[in-house]
Amino acid sequence: MDRFNKIFIINNGFSAFGLNLIDMTLLWILYLALKNPILYIPVASANPVGTLLLSSFIGYIADKYDRKKLLIISGTIHRVLPIFIIYFVIISFNPVLAVILYVVRTGLMIVTSNTITPSFIQNLPEDKMKKVMFYNRIVKESSTILSIVIWPLLYTFYSGWTVIPGIILATIGFILISTLPLGGKGGNKVKFREALKEYRRREIFFISMTNAISQGALGMVYLYSAAIIQILHGNTIQYTLAQLGFYLSWIIGPWIMTKFNNVTKLVVTSFAMYFLVFIVLSLKNPWLIGLSTGSVGIGDSLTEIIWIKAMRMARQELMASVLGIDEFITAGFRLGYGSIAGTLYATDFLVVPIIGVITIAGVALAYIKNDVWKMKI
Repeated sequence: MDRFNKIFIINNGFSAFGLNLIDMTLLWILYLALKNPILYIPVASANPVGTLLLSSFIGYIADKYDRKKLLIISGTIHRVLPIFIIYFVIISFNPVLAVILYVVRTGLMIVTSNTITPSFIQNLPEDKMKKVMFYNRIVKESSTILSIVIWPLLYTFYSGWTVIPGIILATIGFILISTLPLGGKGGNKVKFREALKEYRRREIFFISMTNAISQGALGMVYLYSAAIIQILHGNTIQYTLAQLGFYLSWIIGPWIMTKFNNVTKLVVTSFAMYFLVFIVLSLKNPWLIGLSTGSVGIGDSLTEIIWIKAMRMARQELMASVLGIDEFITAGFRLGYGSIAGTLYATDFLVVPIIGVITIAGVALAYIKNDVWKMKI
């Protein structure tokens, strides 16, 4: 494994631990402050809304200019903002302003992600792709799981100020990743209309659109896990198990993926997991939400290699732009489904899993009728 991938994976270990401590604390404490799933919609939808508004533009900028400068600016600010968010919830009692800052922080995190992800995909070795992806997930998700296990204890003692140790650890990873050459600087060679042409390639378009639709439906579960647990009268332990299920699945799934050489079996197994997400959700048991979120992670991690191989078909100098367009489309579906879910959880809970099953069945039918996804893995 080369230096880039080693440092990238080590960075993910520190960043995943720290950022997850921050995220779990913010999601939990903001719902406690708002006490309403409808009012919680801006929080649950912050990522898809921010991605919808920013991803295409940031992808273009990340190809055209220096990605490292974008990383340093956005990464520094979004690591500081959690302190102010907690201040406005606990001390100033201004949850509205806290939600606004949360949305701003989410936007900056999208900038950081759209800056780093293209560099990682571009530097994956073709002959060792599955192995590097697996090692990356092992380190990243193990760190996340450790933070999930520790979070209830830290939250018990420090409440919202649990974000501070998260900030410290996430900053270590941030310093490491900032030492890498992240690329970009394509200058005048980067044109957005050319990126649109690349996105419309048959393989890229099909994989991107079907993934976006699936993620829209699945987001009704994993983006709302904190709210779902509280709606079902759960507690912090059950919330921890839900988070644990999701991130543990991102270790199990990539390991299973390395055992597959047949792409059809890989896809069939992934869809089986997606159906399980909504079947379990319909049982309305807070102890089982971890199984539901875990099924999301296994399904996603199995087909991640297909998505990466499709995105790598784009020209190198337009990689971030194409990924930005893909994120834009995905965010649109997440936002649409998420907005519906926020209303339905408060009015008719069981309609959510019904919508999820119908959506996944439609995507599965699209796979049956097309073969562009049948790539060598």
